[in-house]
Amino acid sequence: MNNLVNMATDERLPAPSLTEVTAAERAAHAIMGGLKNYTIFPPDHASTIMLLQGVLQAIASFVDKYGDLCFEVERKRILYREKPVFEGEAGEDNPAFVLYRDGIRRIEFLAGVEESELVTFSQIFNHYRVIPEEPEDDLATTLWRAELPHIHYEASYELWENEPAPDLTLFKPADPAPPKETVVVDGHGWESFRPEGSPDEYQKMGLGLSEGGQDLWNLTPEEQQALARMISENRRHDYKMSAIRLLFMILGNEDDPQIYQSIVNYFRDEFRSSLASCNFRPAYLILINLRKAEEYLAHDKPWTGSIHQRFQAEVISAEILDNLVPAWPLIPSMEPADLKTFIAVLQNLPTPAGVTMAEMLDRVNSRQARNLIIEIIASYATRDHAVLELLLSRQEEDLVLRLIRVVRELPESELADRLAQLLKKHPRSNIRQQAWRVLGRQELY
Repeated sequence: MNNLVNMATDERLPAPSLTEVTAAERAAHAIMGGLKNYTIFPPDHASTIMLLQGVLQAIASFVDKYGDLCFEVERKRILYREKPVFEGEAGEDNPAFVLYRDGIRRIEFLAGVEESELVTFSQIFNHYRVIPEEPEDDLATTLWRAELPHIHYEASYELWENEPAPDLTLFKPADPAPPKETVVVDGHGWESFRPEGSPDEYQKMGLGLSEGGQDLWNLTPEEQQALARMISENRRHDYKMSAIRLLFMILGNEDDPQIYQSIVNYFRDEFRSSLASCNFRPAYLILINLRKAEEYLAHDKPWTGSIHQRFQAEVISAEILDNLVPAWPLIPSMEPADLKTFIAVLQNLPTPAGVTMAEMLDRVNSRQARNLIIEIIASYATRDHAVLELLLSRQEEDLVLRLIRVVRELPESELADRLAQLLKKHPRSNIRQQAWRVLGRQELY
């Protein structure tokens, strides 16, 4: 799944001509209009067929002359090379708003797009146009599962899996004598419900209740169902998650480096266990909150920095990330919530994880899993140009061809030129040809 981190504009390319922007605008209006109006008539209706053919023609007309058609998605509008080409009100009638709402930040139509892909794209879009009360999936995930070969998209990882994090204010020293809280019932403190008299009278009250009508203790069918739900929820409760949250609260107040290191080591081992068991929520919680702890404690406890750096180096090692290998074949059948959590874990790994994950590609047979790995690596490369440079010389064509598009988006001309020279020397001729086509640099060929 493509994941946009920091969308950089391509400052190396000259500004698009008015003719090019006009063509992009025509295509944008055709695509957005097609998405909006697809469900007016049945799929096999002549009007629907003509609508899709018009969209296909607009895309082909642009792609044949200017190359791949790439749009950036904002809340109410669509941009082509920073130029607005479509805009509407914020609402379900504006396809740009729907795409943005569901996390899509970039969408690209490649040469060779087919009508069947447009049909699938339109059907998925309109299925999630109005958010269902109990969504079984979402727009971004369903598009990824559809594997449209000529329609690519990038989604913001910030919208994936929002696990509540411990309140970082808990990292501050607590008040040594906090005021006691009073339980309030119907506006009265619990003290107002204490019966007057001696402790013996308390006991008599208890005996009186137990000896009285037994119907008081009989549960109604509704109460029995409620109790059963409570017991079931309690059994499902993940005590490991509770332990992790508790240790994070302890971590912020810890002043002993050895104890602090021991807690972080525990998190490292739990992270490994989480990957191995395909229970990714603990791993996500650990990554997110250790990063927040590192930022929060950097000033007052600078000695924690080296401990966090060691953790980051360890969790991206092959020893730990190889625990992902059994998970790759399971991706196509994962529940939507589990898949989103899994992707969120990958997105929040330190960027050098891209090098480790690239080494896994020869052990991944699932096409969907391979595509996901490549898109995650591309998101690392977008943020970390050192990782990008390391990976451009690899032999996996599908990976390097994806990274060429990352190079295209680089704003730094000097860096882009150096990486272009690396591609010029790549041993695979197909990669050299594609780099020339995408980057527009004839000397690469």
